[in-house]
Amino acid sequence: MNAGGNDKVTLLEQRLDSVESELRAEIQALQRTIELVRPVIPSKVVQESNGDDSDLVSRHIVTEEQWHDLRTFFDENCTSVIAFMDDQLYPAGDTVRRHVLLSTVICLVASRAIMPEKYQLLLEEADDIVKRTFQGPTPDLSTTKALMLLTAWTGRSRLWGYVASIAAELKLNTAVLQLGDNTVHQTEESVDHARTWLSLCCFDLAINLNRPFVINRMRDYLPYVKNLLVSPFTRPVDHRIAAYVESFAIAADTKAQLQTTKLHVTPLPQDVTSLLDNANGKIDRWFYDINNTINPLYQTFHGRQDRNRFLVPYSFLKIYINGFALYGTISDSNPPDLKRRKYLQQALDNAILVIKTQYDSHALRKGLRYTMDYSGITSYYAINFLFKAMNAAHHYLNYSMVFPTLNQAAEMFEQAGAVEAAIDIRREQDKLALLTNTVLSPEVLEHGNLDKDANALFDIPSFWDEANWDDAFPEMNVYTLD
Repeated sequence: MNAGGNDKVTLLEQRLDSVESELRAEIQALQRTIELVRPVIPSKVVQESNGDDSDLVSRHIVTEEQWHDLRTFFDENCTSVIAFMDDQLYPAGDTVRRHVLLSTVICLVASRAIMPEKYQLLLEEADDIVKRTFQGPTPDLSTTKALMLLTAWTGRSRLWGYVASIAAELKLNTAVLQLGDNTVHQTEESVDHARTWLSLCCFDLAINLNRPFVINRMRDYLPYVKNLLVSPFTRPVDHRIAAYVESFAIAADTKAQLQTTKLHVTPLPQDVTSLLDNANGKIDRWFYDINNTINPLYQTFHGRQDRNRFLVPYSFLKIYINGFALYGTISDSNPPDLKRRKYLQQALDNAILVIKTQYDSHALRKGLRYTMDYSGITSYYAINFLFKAMNAAHHYLNYSMVFPTLNQAAEMFEQAGAVEAAIDIRREQDKLALLTNTVLSPEVLEHGNLDKDANALFDIPSFWDEANWDDAFPEMNVYTLD
């Protein structure tokens, strides 16, 4: 790379650093503003009431029958969608109905599936409730959890900073630091506080890998997750939290160590390839442990083991790690070096694997209509990578399964009611067909150009004959990040 090119890359890096600093400053300013406008009053169950004002039925937003149908649908179909949120957080009977925000979020999520005509009304109702939390007493823990659910299920990423500020006011982060401290008496409530903060860390890790994290020094809290597993009040969800923390911490650690300017150097420097290889190895070992040494009780909720639960985050992380090689790959420049091609191919294969896994999952496809804003995050990420990689380096990649994959993605979105997204996918697919001189025949769209068994396409560490389901849960190896 010539000196002029290096100068441009350096300037770009400086601008990116400046933008990230500005975003971090804005997040911190928002948190300070919220702390100033809301008096810090000891947290009480301020959002729960025995009066009619917090009952959706009494306020004629839904009927008694509709409330029953929405709650039943939510309990049966929605509580297990977000693996690292406690599926036991929803109070039984009329208790949840009296909680103004939590009951609204439950109805909001379920209405998208079975009463779409109610969705906008319930969304406006939820927005109004959130606005009322800006002033007055600090919201209680149940309201904080409801805010997390609302933000995740509706894709309103700007709310995460607000949720983090409330969680800090409730000192949930302090509860995490006290986990495993023998001088501090652990209670079910204090452990639940820590669990909620670590769930928030999971959201931050999963959603903001490509942006500044909303939790200040978030990665400092991650090693404490191992103490959650040995708590006398541990629950199955804690093992899923630990699994997500360990895997996404690998990605966050890699991101922190990578110098983006080196990704533009050809060939990739040895320290970069060593870092990427090390991260790939850690993710593979993590996935092997998930499949072979962890009791299925901790992988899923109530049904039989579903390998897909962790196959999606596994393949997503493989895209993220290996996709770093796309930096500096320009279609009209010199061919990418062999090492860069290897990483690009791995990322491409795993982008295909994300869509294949989701497409093959009957439960995910059936629920995508109402889980789109959460479950669709990995779908969009994989699809976008396919488009970028193909445009930048299709000459050097084995892309025979890309067109069937995009066809499956478009079909998934069509079935979920996201017709415009499906049209966009097909439009970009047509452009790639022109770019690669591919005729999109029915056979190509269904099978690609390979006759191999699909499972043979991907190097996934899975050795079912060695599975040991009855072994005790191993202590998760949470990496020290700094």
